[in-house]
Amino acid sequence: MIEKRIEYQLTGISGEFFVAAELAKRNFQVSISLGNAKGIDLFAKNEVGGKIFQIEVKTLRKKPNCFSLKTARLYKDFIYIFVYLNGNGIQPDFYILKGEEILGNLKHFYGSSLGTSRETVNHGPLQVYHNNWSILQNQNSIQ
Repeated sequence: MIEKRIEYQLTGISGEFFVAAELAKRNFQVSISLGNAKGIDLFAKNEVGGKIFQIEVKTLRKKPNCFSLKTARLYKDFIYIFVYLNGNGIQPDFYILKGEEILGNLKHFYGSSLGTSRETVNHGPLQVYHNNWSILQNQNSIQ
């Protein structure tokens, strides 16, 4: 059981670091909370517009699979980045969208898991958000 917990932690941390690297590559200043900010994994500041984004990262090792995310933990102003790590030597896949998009169509994203004890965001609806990094250029800040 402890080994599984460690694997989950390493998976989550890996996703956060991959997202932070992608954001840094795109000229964002990034701060990783590593559990210090409840529900926020990363803060990212866009150097061009000075906007600050609150980002929640959800990570799985392989696809297709569903991401655990309770609807009670969704916030319209957050950016949600779903990451599939894939195998060694294969680039991760990133699916990026605003919380308001998920909140606006819960049934579409959650399907039959909506309202259950294990709510999960389904793989299929995320496909149109693959590598949607441009959303960070067109989003309101928390400032």
